Amino acid sequence: MLKVIKLLIITLLLFFLFSIFLIFSGIKIDSFSLGNFSISKLYLKYDKKLILEAEELVFDYISSKEEVSSEDLKKRFLQVPKILDYFEKIDIERLKVKNNEITILIDNEEIYVDTKDINVSANLKFIDEELQMQIYSIYAKDLNLTLYGESTINASKGTIKFFGYFNKDDMDGELNLNLTEELLDFYVNTTHSIKSLKFLKKMFRLDEVAEAWMYDNVEGNIDLNYLYGQIDLKKQEAILDSIKGQAVIKNAKIRFHPDAKTVNTPTLKIDYKNDTLFFDLEKPMYGNSELYGSRVSIPHLTSMEKGTVIVDLKTKSILNDDILEILKAYEIKLPLKQIDGKTDSSLVLNIPYLASKKMRVDGKFIVNNANLKLNDFEFFTKSANVVLKDNMVHIKDSLVKHKELIEGNLNLDIDTNTLTAKGSVDVIDFNLKAEDKSILNLNKQHIPLEISFKEETKIDLKSLKSKILIKDELFSLSVDELALLYENSDLLKEINIKKGNLEVNIKGENDITFKTNVEGLDFPFEKNAEKITKLEAVGVITDKFTEIKTNDSDIDIILKKDEPALIKLSNIDIVLDEKEGTLKDDYPEIKLDLKNSKIKIDKDNIYKATWAKVDINKERIFFKAKAIDLSLPFSKEGQKVEELELEGTYKDKVVNIKSTDNNLKLDYDINKNKISVNLKDYDLVYDTNEVIKEKDTPLSYYIEGMNSDIIVNKDYVIKATSYNFIFAESKTDVKLKYKNTSFIYNQDFNGNLKLEAKNMNDKFLNSLLNKDLISGGTVNISAHGKNNVVNGTAYIKDSKIKDLAILNNLLILINTSPALINPLLAIPSVVGMATNGGFNVNGYRVIEGTVDFTYDFTSKALNMFKIFTKGNGVDFDGYANINFASSNIDSKLKLIFLKDYSRIVGGIPVINYIFLGDEKRVDTEVEIYGTLEDPKYKTNLTKDGVSAPVNFFKRLIETPKKIYDSISE
Repeated sequence: MLKVIKLLIITLLLFFLFSIFLIFSGIKIDSFSLGNFSISKLYLKYDKKLILEAEELVFDYISSKEEVSSEDLKKRFLQVPKILDYFEKIDIERLKVKNNEITILIDNEEIYVDTKDINVSANLKFIDEELQMQIYSIYAKDLNLTLYGESTINASKGTIKFFGYFNKDDMDGELNLNLTEELLDFYVNTTHSIKSLKFLKKMFRLDEVAEAWMYDNVEGNIDLNYLYGQIDLKKQEAILDSIKGQAVIKNAKIRFHPDAKTVNTPTLKIDYKNDTLFFDLEKPMYGNSELYGSRVSIPHLTSMEKGTVIVDLKTKSILNDDILEILKAYEIKLPLKQIDGKTDSSLVLNIPYLASKKMRVDGKFIVNNANLKLNDFEFFTKSANVVLKDNMVHIKDSLVKHKELIEGNLNLDIDTNTLTAKGSVDVIDFNLKAEDKSILNLNKQHIPLEISFKEETKIDLKSLKSKILIKDELFSLSVDELALLYENSDLLKEINIKKGNLEVNIKGENDITFKTNVEGLDFPFEKNAEKITKLEAVGVITDKFTEIKTNDSDIDIILKKDEPALIKLSNIDIVLDEKEGTLKDDYPEIKLDLKNSKIKIDKDNIYKATWAKVDINKERIFFKAKAIDLSLPFSKEGQKVEELELEGTYKDKVVNIKSTDNNLKLDYDINKNKISVNLKDYDLVYDTNEVIKEKDTPLSYYIEGMNSDIIVNKDYVIKATSYNFIFAESKTDVKLKYKNTSFIYNQDFNGNLKLEAKNMNDKFLNSLLNKDLISGGTVNISAHGKNNVVNGTAYIKDSKIKDLAILNNLLILINTSPALINPLLAIPSVVGMATNGGFNVNGYRVIEGTVDFTYDFTSKALNMFKIFTKGNGVDFDGYANINFASSNIDSKLKLIFLKDYSRIVGGIPVINYIFLGDEKRVDTEVEIYGTLEDPKYKTNLTKDGVSAPVNFFKRLIETPKKIYDSISE
């Protein structure tokens, strides 16, 4: 074995000596192969230094699975100067190492290396222990990176330095490297603008939020001023505290959030130090809004736990859609929008990397002289302080004004998560008016608020039990209890509405509608005989008028500027009855337009009108109407007045009514309970069968008439050319005239009665009695009395009584009496009736007569205790009692008849005694009983007829004596 070893050593030594000899003389090998190593056309020679030329060298011993560490690469690279120090020239066309093919050319100080990954062209110099390289180019093919500059390699110290430039894609700049065994220092900048910093992504891997801000959220022409840092080669990671950088981007676009538009800025400066990334924006614009002074910073850029994006927005632009869009991107739903004015805003968003951490929001908006919209509620603010804290928006002591409707100091806390708010408003001015009438005045009120912004703006005014809805251009106020607003509404006070609800919808200053449901009304209105105490109505308010209309359109109220309120009523009654509590002295100034309505003065004076116009003010009420279905005691031309055009006034509790032709006037003094009536060409109608209900204070009636008759119980007419009646509690006074007829009746407060009727003619009496009873002549009555009992006398002259059932029956009886009394006298009796015309079955002419009577108005009993009449045919002498209540009659009359015969015979001495007796007349007695409708008679005519011959012969025997006595006389 020892011999073998000695032999091997000697062999190797001999081979080495032989090789040295060959090298000095030059070695050429066309091809050589040993295991994984092969040579093709190799030339090796030593001349001061080695010269190596080869067409192809193949090393195939490195395992494909073997990985070369960066430390190994560094060590191998540091060995290059030592190796090159032995060579004068190395020219290898193809150096194949596994799958890599390398071209190497080293000629004195020039070096050229080309591989599939890199191409190097440089000048090499060895100074002392350092290899100094003037790098023409180092091109990393995969990275498309080219380096050129100077490099120093100190193998003993194990350092590599590079000072030069780089070019990569569209990017170029300065690059400095200092490589030691443990540390790599680098410095880089750009010479020309670049589009992105994403080339750093391979060097520095960060949280995706940080990387988005570093590489994705910024667009523009980037100038990298510098990037400096260190890499720990042992740990193979960057030393973050050492990294510093600055970039400037021209015409930059920075995107704060993926859901927001970009912020445009002419210059964006990006600084990185102390693990914090800063974005400084020059005159940034978001849409049309200036964000001057805004910036973004990311402290703890590389820390997943601590990393936070801080967006600091500052603007003097109004709080418009642009700003709200940024907030909305971060899910901050600020229900506040500014339309114009001035704003100084500051908003800071702290957005942590970790989704588990809550984003913090701090904002402050100082608004002046601006129109704002709180969701759909538009208002003006002279000054407003809006503070945004996370999801809460605080509006503090802000002077706000909504159109010309409301002004006050607003304090409000808004929860942007729930879109609700709580707060209060101190009202400076809220006075909703309609034609200068205050509908609602909330001045100096402190009103708590609760607001919801979810779909539409809803404001709850709990202290007033009211709600406000704001949607688009609509402002709607609903009030559940009007009683809470009564003291704040002149309109509610004026119309005395304390109970009900109200909804007001305002779309513009001249477009206001409302609806209401009110109760407890105290208007002088009735419907279907029921007082109207509640109603439902809708209304509209414009710049020209205000209109309120009930749902059934029965009541329509129209208000116009400088004009009284107009109330149109259809099928509604107006009541002016003080007892009903509807008549007042403090009505507002209004006008009423009535249709198919009634005007009720009191229970007994009700006027139904097809139309009526009523003018009411604090001094008087005026009305004009066409009344129908009248129940007034008037008629004209024999027809009851049921339709009449009237006008009238009410003032100081006095009602004055007159027809439009001025022929009918009625005055009603409510305080005095006095009714005065003036009639002309209208008849007064009186029905004794109607029961008049006495009032607590009886009414007094004062009635005057001209060419006006009084119609009693429809059939009895008192003719009159003029009259004057007074029916009062203390007295009754009646004065009436008809042509030559005068009638006076008087009753004083002591109950004394006086009746005077003069020259009552046949037309007056026949009309009064509703019978064709009297023809010609006159009747006079004079009576007096007390306590409803009157005593008097009636005087009849030259009158013919034509139609009286009792008298007719009696006359028929009398017509047959002469034959009964004395058949011999029948002929002269008949002749007398035919010649004087005063005695027939169709009437009885009274030449003169008197009737003494008493009449009890209470019992309706007439006692004619003395009746005496003289007529051409018959004279009456007796009495009669008539009870008009029961219609009973009790009368006894002595009839003196055959007056023509008696007058002829009575003038002949002696003969008159024989035929007529001592009284020189023919008479008999009649008793009348039964009823006025069916009178019964009891007479002595039969008895007188039987005894007439006996009396005749008796007087004949006594005649001589009578003749003697007559002659003696």
